[in-house]
Amino acid sequence: MFTQRSTRALFTAALPLAALTAVAACGNEKAPGTVQAGGVPLTGATWHVQSMTVDGATTKAPSGAYVKFLSDERVRGNYGCNSFDADARVTDDSVDLGKATVTDEACTDTGRRAFNESLARALADKNTIKAQGDDRLTLTRAGGDTIALAKQRDARLTGTKWMVDTLYTGDVARSLPKAAQGRARLVFGKDGHVDVRLGCNSGRAKATVKDGHLTFGPLTSTKMGCVGEAAELEKAMRGVLDGRTSYAVKGDALTVTAPDGTGIGLSAAKK
Repeated sequence: MFTQRSTRALFTAALPLAALTAVAACGNEKAPGTVQAGGVPLTGATWHVQSMTVDGATTKAPSGAYVKFLSDERVRGNYGCNSFDADARVTDDSVDLGKATVTDEACTDTGRRAFNESLARALADKNTIKAQGDDRLTLTRAGGDTIALAKQRDARLTGTKWMVDTLYTGDVARSLPKAAQGRARLVFGKDGHVDVRLGCNSGRAKATVKDGHLTFGPLTSTKMGCVGEAAELEKAMRGVLDGRTSYAVKGDALTVTAPDGTGIGLSAAKK
């Protein structure tokens, strides 16, 4: 059976908002809504949380924790377990989050849960921003606690071995059971085709990338008889990889979504 989790369901949570001061924009030549810190563009990139230092003790961040400055008025990210989307005031030297929506996923791992709570508290306060080079940031709270961030490079769509790890149906995400894990993948070639492993059968189809969409042609595949979880996974993948879809690459994660809201989540295989 597939395990369901409501990672896309959001509930509204109010985070403390410090007093905001007006910032003059005289002479600023940056595009409206974009932000730079020390000449380093903040917006448009995903910043991976590397660690937090609280009261002198440094804790390594769990995988998946990140901050993304969508504009000078909005920040999105993941605390290490739950995701958030917040109103914000972002300047060239500070970030101050306001009202946010936060997922209510249960964090069963104690270390991940503790980091999730600590990062949420830290980001609820106003933090100064300092850039180190063009790919490192440090956020610092008034009390001296710090958050270390590194710019996350998006994986290439083509040439990457994308392993299927999640199935989406509307707002519900389903993790693959152990029996199906590692059995399904996509590899997009430079020749405009994608090699597909469906969990049971394998095949190949034309794949066209245009205007933020992936369009899949007819899939030619083997015709093995499939049963159980492998058959369920294959059926779901065939339903998504058919015709025009939307897609997004964020760091080492790829999502492919069909017009009816069903989709697959994939992770770049470690080399």
